[in-house]
Amino acid sequence: MKLAFVQDWFNANGGAEKVAGSILDIYKSEDVDIYTLFDRFNEQDREVILKNKPVHTSLLQYVPGIGKIYRYFLPVMPWLMRRFYISDKDLIISTSHAVAKGFRHDKRIMHICYCHTPLRPIWDMYDDYAATHAMGSSRIYKAFVQWLRKWDVGTSLQVDHFIANSRHIQQRIQNSYGRASTVIYPPVRVNKFALNTAQRKDYYLCVSRFVPYKKVDMVIKAFQQMPDKHLVLIGAGWGTKEFKEMLQAHKNIEWLGYREDAELIKYMQEARACIFAAKEDFGIMCVEAQACGTPVLALDYGGYKETVADGVSGYLFPEQTEQSVIDAVHKMESQPLTDHQQVRANALRFSEERFQQEFADFVEQAKKNFNPGA
Repeated sequence: MKLAFVQDWFNANGGAEKVAGSILDIYKSEDVDIYTLFDRFNEQDREVILKNKPVHTSLLQYVPGIGKIYRYFLPVMPWLMRRFYISDKDLIISTSHAVAKGFRHDKRIMHICYCHTPLRPIWDMYDDYAATHAMGSSRIYKAFVQWLRKWDVGTSLQVDHFIANSRHIQQRIQNSYGRASTVIYPPVRVNKFALNTAQRKDYYLCVSRFVPYKKVDMVIKAFQQMPDKHLVLIGAGWGTKEFKEMLQAHKNIEWLGYREDAELIKYMQEARACIFAAKEDFGIMCVEAQACGTPVLALDYGGYKETVADGVSGYLFPEQTEQSVIDAVHKMESQPLTDHQQVRANALRFSEERFQQEFADFVEQAKKNFNPGA
């Protein structure tokens, strides 16, 4: 089978990239071409995730430092994605959280889109993004968003089947595009994130990219008000200088920067609980923490409502506020969740084997029913 696989970009080995790798594992013996706006993977990630398949990129590939500044190129991404024309394939699979479904292709080829989310800055999180953008209140910004919404809805019509990564995203696909979808939860490496039944250490762990919507600053401010509680931060990204300044004179908060998987897993396994305060569509890392048997404190939103068994594998807190985080920590202190086997059992529902079987079955059934002339 000749397969075209399309993704927005490959910049860091995050959740979307792990989903891509799992899908490509299913079809690693097939003739696969990969299309993406740019590829900044190192050799190891290219081998492990992309299986060393041929990668076709856009002009963004040649922009110096694109891995750090790509967000500023959103206005031209639709045009760049439309420059890809895919033909002479038996199947097209795209994984999208931005513009990946917007390429052109021969309509006789079935297109299945695994949607992580409709483009956040123009749909459900428009207000959040506009508030942090220098031109967020301008007519130009609002006009651009309106144009991009029309483009986004228009390109959704060239998708034959949508797969949503959660019921939360299923509803957003319906709201944004007026399209039905099938839910297949993302793959989680539950075997790599092994159970730890030993005594936990007395710290809370927050693992995240340091970008505004992750709300790491909010978690820091909450622990500034709890000097007797130890917080460990792992991650890097935007605003790390500002975070360093926030940590001064707060010895109960420790920032370790970026850590490789082996060390990250060790910290997850030994933590009292892991904290997740962002608005996430699914939240793979939250499930990874539970796979270690570690309970979580997570925002009562989106994918967390589907992946956390409240009162069993963690506690959900209602708002993105410092007080909500403080209350959740106090609840964990007064009602600790120490059945680590039960916490892990909740995570096993999201294994990679389950994902690959469900995805392969869906594709095979869709291929049988595909009628390009209908």
